[in-house]
Amino acid sequence: MVGESSEGLKKRELLRSLIDANYVGDRIRKHFETVDPEMALSDVVAKMKSSDLHEIPVVDGKKLLGVISYGTVIRKKNLVIGTKAKTMVESTPEVTLDTPITEVAEHFLSSGYRHLPVTKGKTIQGIVTRASVISVLPKLKDVKALKVGDIMSNEARAVHEKDLVKNAMMLMRDLEVRTVPVVDDYERLVGIIGIKDIVHYSWSGTSTLRQSRGDLAGENNPVELEVRSVMHEHPITLNADDKLTKAIDVMIENNVSTIPVVTGERMVGVITKYDVLEMMASVRNRDMVYTQISGLEEEDRFSLDTMEREVQSGLAKIARITRPLLFTIHVSKYNNTGNSAKYSLIGRLSTENSQYMAKAVDWSLGQATVELMDNLDRIVKEKKEYNLDVRTRKRREKA
Repeated sequence: MVGESSEGLKKRELLRSLIDANYVGDRIRKHFETVDPEMALSDVVAKMKSSDLHEIPVVDGKKLLGVISYGTVIRKKNLVIGTKAKTMVESTPEVTLDTPITEVAEHFLSSGYRHLPVTKGKTIQGIVTRASVISVLPKLKDVKALKVGDIMSNEARAVHEKDLVKNAMMLMRDLEVRTVPVVDDYERLVGIIGIKDIVHYSWSGTSTLRQSRGDLAGENNPVELEVRSVMHEHPITLNADDKLTKAIDVMIENNVSTIPVVTGERMVGVITKYDVLEMMASVRNRDMVYTQISGLEEEDRFSLDTMEREVQSGLAKIARITRPLLFTIHVSKYNNTGNSAKYSLIGRLSTENSQYMAKAVDWSLGQATVELMDNLDRIVKEKKEYNLDVRTRKRREKA
């Protein structure tokens, strides 16, 4: 196994120390909204909307019971206006005033939340947001050299403006994201739609304005509306050559988490707060590679051990070339026919020097994992050979 170069190790450790020099206590909201466990869900959603929160803490006195999120509201079926907050509570990762910022970034990745309560014992002290965590980066020298294209997701999935909202929700569920871009017949970017938009529509009634913007396929059920009736038009966009610091500033100033990356009117990728947090989490000190597998349905979890074995075997091969730091896999299923379905896997690997993405599709989840790791290994080797060729050419030019 090839160890991490001393230069790479120093660079990563310096970035980690600069990030973790920031104190969580300086980045929390000390004045924040909470809800009582007996509060009706309709009032909870109204409070989340007015406070622009994706998650809101449920507290009994000052004791934290958990949070309610838009994701939970969307997933629950047959909800009634009088549903109590206490029946919707979800637990959160433990974040204290002393938790390192890089670890907080990792908690955001594993939970999918946009706001996390900060506690002392069981007492809530404040709320930390993804925006407050990534805001430490623009001042750092190593980050100023990065471009949007260095960390953006190239394989961006979008919905059509005439698709039903329920199709957008299915895509969000499959990708485990909360926002997706919207395109027209010519694959041009025309809007963006998120979970928050759908929940607000669901719990605030149907407006005459929105009906005029898209065809209604159902009377009061927003999932039967066309996406263009609910989406935000004219979304903020960036170019792949824009500075990463610009992207972070735009996200924070405009309170957005997903920004389409375009060339002209055509979308070539997206950059999200998740991508930025992934970069931050990758510099954490840990003995093993941080690995996360998302999107597995309950009936496929029996394959998790097999997947983890194949992933560790694949990462061991890659470690002979470069040091893996963080690896995430997202699983999607499609083409369900009887008892079989195709599995689509997307893997994202952060190493000491770069980021890589690979895909694989197969009827077998285990075989798809093997193919994914083989593809990733090939991509890493090709990048190494390319870099060697570049260095060789430069040496010859100087000779």
